[in-house]
Amino acid sequence: MKLTKYKIAALMLALTLLYGCDGNTPLMKAVMDGNVEETKALLSSGAVVDERNNYQWTALMHAARQGNTTLAAILLDNGADIDAQDENGLTPLIRATIKGHDDMVALLIERGANVDLTDGSDSSAMHWAANRGHDTIVRLLLEAGADISNRNVQMVTPLEMATSKGHGNIILMLRKAEQKRQP
Repeated sequence: MKLTKYKIAALMLALTLLYGCDGNTPLMKAVMDGNVEETKALLSSGAVVDERNNYQWTALMHAARQGNTTLAAILLDNGADIDAQDENGLTPLIRATIKGHDDMVALLIERGANVDLTDGSDSSAMHWAANRGHDTIVRLLLEAGADISNRNVQMVTPLEMATSKGHGNIILMLRKAEQKRQP
């Protein structure tokens, strides 16, 4: 019985440290927990929607990473910076793309996210989608007019990235897009 209590206490301590060591705000914690009512209550009571943690993340970045479109919409309705970048230059759109959250990517594009912002390695959401094989996200980004010619710090375009990974559908989509965009 003592072993079980010890494990529970250790787990509780680990969770406390997990939330606390990153400098996450109560709003970020509510978003990470998926708690819609708490998120709304914190925003109503004056929580700063774009407050940053130790890694320069915002609450919207947490929602995007988790694919929680309900919370993302609430944060955006309360003025969240849709194009905020963390210490590595990752935006909510890039975070959602990395995780393959199609619905989140669609929401962020619909709400006006800049599809051509790049991270610290000059990789755009299109680079990440091509790298990870996210066909639907590539299509969404193409429909939003994303730049497909951008080269990252490794001098690689999204098409070259998709080719190196063997993502056939994405290769075809990007080649077709290249042909349409050539004068």
